[in-house]
Amino acid sequence: MTKFKNIYLLHGRGGSPKGSVKLLQNALEPIFPKGKFFRPNLPHSNYNIEKPEDSLKTLSDLNIPSGSLLIGVSLGGLVAAKFQEESRPDLTVVCIVTPTRFKTMCLSQKMQKRVVFYSSKDEVISDRVADWSKLAEAHDLLWLNHDIDPNISKLVKLVKEYLDEC
Repeated sequence: MTKFKNIYLLHGRGGSPKGSVKLLQNALEPIFPKGKFFRPNLPHSNYNIEKPEDSLKTLSDLNIPSGSLLIGVSLGGLVAAKFQEESRPDLTVVCIVTPTRFKTMCLSQKMQKRVVFYSSKDEVISDRVADWSKLAEAHDLLWLNHDIDPNISKLVKLVKEYLDEC
């Protein structure tokens, strides 16, 4: 996995860089021994966010190096995918338990180097995942739910398998 030198982990709505994305980083570090990990605090850490575009602007302001890997959980995944779609097709994006739309943000294009792991049974996002197969390599995992912490090791295995193939 020397292919990715910069790995950005993006938390979900109401989350923080110290939550699930920190656990994800801990599990990913052995796969990317020379990788630099970043867990920015995005504006949607405020659960009452009205404009997810504020998080999109924050990503843009980070000057993410070309060819980086973005792994987003929930709204973090949607923001990463929208960022890739609007201006950064050079990025590889992994979305975990991510909806295809939230408030004013909606995905509209299928992109290369984009994968999603979600569950159509996840009560938090189930009404906003039907279009994933049109927008990414999509994996509907019925065992997965919005609390990813108990499934970090399974998710890391899936992420590794995807990245080994792309």
